[in-house]
Amino acid sequence: MSTAQWTPPELRPEPEIIRMIDHVTANGYSRSKEYDRGLLAALNWAAGRTQAPPVSPRPLGRPVTGSDAKHEQHRAHEAMQGGIAEPELREVAQAQGQSYLTGAENTLAWLAGDDALWIPWET
Repeated sequence: MSTAQWTPPELRPEPEIIRMIDHVTANGYSRSKEYDRGLLAALNWAAGRTQAPPVSPRPLGRPVTGSDAKHEQHRAHEAMQGGIAEPELREVAQAQGQSYLTGAENTLAWLAGDDALWIPWET
């Protein structure tokens, strides 16, 4: 039996999130405007610049945590699955498109500590 405790993911530091928002706003991130919209929706939500999560229909009513970003990432992934997703997630997929969901999902993973995005200022 393992004695290791699970630790929740931490949200990336706010200055890093703001730097990514500023970079993507000024320069874009990908060739897809839809992907960039999903990316910015996730970043702005995590930074507290918007209350609306990129995928879920209801605001949290509090600051976003790493666990919230991870949960929202799973919701985005589920929405990308189409037919097996909850109806409200299928609606997001239909309204926003797959590339938006991919951008949001990648960014939410990055926000929770994964290496899902490249850092433009490090290349």
